[in-house]
Amino acid sequence: MIFYDIETSPLMASEMNDRMPKFKARANLKDEAKIEADIKEKRDKFFDEAALSPFTGRVCAFGYATAEDKEVTLVHYNGRENGEKAILIKFWNLYLNTQDSFVGFNTASFDLPFIIRRCYAHDITMPYDIYNQVYRKFGKRFIDIMDYWRLTNHQDRISLSNFAKHVGLKPKEESGKLFHEWIKGDEDDVKKAEKYLINDVELTRSVYNMIGLVP
Repeated sequence: MIFYDIETSPLMASEMNDRMPKFKARANLKDEAKIEADIKEKRDKFFDEAALSPFTGRVCAFGYATAEDKEVTLVHYNGRENGEKAILIKFWNLYLNTQDSFVGFNTASFDLPFIIRRCYAHDITMPYDIYNQVYRKFGKRFIDIMDYWRLTNHQDRISLSNFAKHVGLKPKEESGKLFHEWIKGDEDDVKKAEKYLINDVELTRSVYNMIGLVP
């Protein structure tokens, strides 16, 4: 059993410029200052949410641990722009070199689609069973803890932090929204990013254990 999580960041500025839509102010605005403010708000939102889409974002790190590991293994390149392809290849090499199940949180809706779509951008050939079973929850070896919250209600969602709180575990202390800034910062920032990712992996493992999925 391998527990994992990924972190994402916006693309390079040059790539973002090519993918940024042409923003228009609301039609009812006539004042130039208000028009500029409205366009700025939309542009800021675009950049603020860029890391959430594989079209405008990239994988900047992933962490994983087995059920027995005391330490979480981290794979990242301190935010360097050219490191994503190596990260993706290491992820699939990990998958190919074990028969263990991969357990993540909201992985069917976010992590795996993001990883696969970023592989398209790098012309990375993915394992045959992943590509051909993409519409069947990515094959039998991937387990999404979110499914155990949704049960039969596929519209129902919860955060990892709240799921942890629900089962009596300590929730997250802060958001990872700035992870991509921390990971390319100074030594203290990098350590902060690593600590955040380690906690995500450990929390995923703990929630999995708490909800009674371990035989």
